[in-house]
Amino acid sequence: MATLNIPFFTTISDRFRVILASGSPRRRELLDRLNLHYEVIPSDFAEDLDKAQFASAGDYVLENAIIKAQDVYQRVKGQSDKPLLIIGADTVVVNSAGTILEKPASEQDAICTLKGLSGKSNTVFTGVCLIVGSLDGTKDPVVERAVEATQVVFGDLDDSIVEAYVATGEPMDKAGSYAYQSLACFFVKEIKGDYYNVVGFPCARFYQMLLDLHHQGHF
Repeated sequence: MATLNIPFFTTISDRFRVILASGSPRRRELLDRLNLHYEVIPSDFAEDLDKAQFASAGDYVLENAIIKAQDVYQRVKGQSDKPLLIIGADTVVVNSAGTILEKPASEQDAICTLKGLSGKSNTVFTGVCLIVGSLDGTKDPVVERAVEATQVVFGDLDDSIVEAYVATGEPMDKAGSYAYQSLACFFVKEIKGDYYNVVGFPCARFYQMLLDLHHQGHF
């Protein structure tokens, strides 16, 4: 697989211990396209925040991303000979009624979710949090955060299609019970926004966050 060799990414890899606070294979696959050396230490955060306490899905997903990044930062700081760069992310799907849809709890849950998405639009929100430790270790870490939103429009799905899709097992670890980058590509009529955000990691937004931090002198 070809990788994108951006000069300041080499600086990051040389000077920082870069950690992805997520076990998501989709996020790893996308990060692997950059010449950025990193390791994976998934957060232990239970993701049990009360959704009702947040004004919007964007606020909710961003708080999840922040807590994931902070969890790993607190566990690892003081155990490295390099300053840390922690990458935290979280993705949820919001249906047309405004309900947050995370990973399904069961096959029946996935079936109900997909039937509810049939013929309607939903919005994928991903929160991204970057925690950057100071080079000399004497300053508080810099925290950069952002939310990306992408609208996804589904075609009409009959019950047999939904049940066949759930039977593949693919929806079971996906926010919103679908994977657009795989078999659900047959169901999606249109997207408005970043395709990779729907996959689970907004690549362009992530690059811009790193570029902003670079221009601010943190890398």
